[in-house]
Amino acid sequence: MMTFPASHVTDEIRAKQIQLLYHHLPIALVATSVNAFILVVVLWSRISHPVLMLWLISSQLISLLRYALLIRYRKSDTPDRGGYWARNLLIGTLTSAVCWGSAGILMFPVESMPHQAFLAFVLGGMAAGAVTAYSVRMGLFLSFAWPALIPITIRFFLEGDDLHFAMGGMALLFILLVTDSARRVHTTITKSLRLEAANQDLIHHLTAARDELEHRVEQRTTELREALSEVKVLSGLLPICSNCKKIRDDQGYWNQMELYISEHSEAEFTHSLCPECAKKLFPGFGDGDTP
Repeated sequence: MMTFPASHVTDEIRAKQIQLLYHHLPIALVATSVNAFILVVVLWSRISHPVLMLWLISSQLISLLRYALLIRYRKSDTPDRGGYWARNLLIGTLTSAVCWGSAGILMFPVESMPHQAFLAFVLGGMAAGAVTAYSVRMGLFLSFAWPALIPITIRFFLEGDDLHFAMGGMALLFILLVTDSARRVHTTITKSLRLEAANQDLIHHLTAARDELEHRVEQRTTELREALSEVKVLSGLLPICSNCKKIRDDQGYWNQMELYISEHSEAEFTHSLCPECAKKLFPGFGDGDTP
């Protein structure tokens, strides 16, 4: 069974994680900007306007800076050596989470239960969206979800009455459930990335093996062709003189049989005399009773 270096697979997974996170970032930034504006509009009649405007400006400025980071990442064609892009993404995400978490304290409408529920709904929705956007890396998800949800959860408990205590308990349960969902998504994505990295390595090894095999076959075929080109075989009808035994070639010239066969095959001739020709050419040569 073929195995692959763990460090290589890990580097491949990290690179894919960064790509996925920055791929999901535009949707997260749009959701952040739109939800921040809607939240300010809904709480406009319940919370101090300077507080709302300061929070909204801070939220939009953070989103703008994160968008600038996204643009820089897209223009860069270098890998994330040293964790530069991951580190800056974490800083931006944590800063945005702190901003949203502060809304649970600074923008908590004490006198309006419906507005409190709406604030909790928005923060919960942001955390739920983070499951899709950030759970590729569990640490990144936690850096957003917990700072965004824990402040309003504490604020519910601090109200002291039974209803707010129940709301705080539900918020705490939601934090646990959404964290578990993110963990499951993270596990699934990680397994998928590991399988993809292993498949890529397998394809690379198989391609290299195929290329090597094709090279060897081509080399062997060339050798066989060269060997065959050196083999001369006579075939077909040869026009030969019935008297002198010369053979006519393709150009119409008559050649000695020995010369023609030597030029068109690997055969070579040595000359001698058969017994009958020896007697005709040299009568009496070799007779034992000759005086």
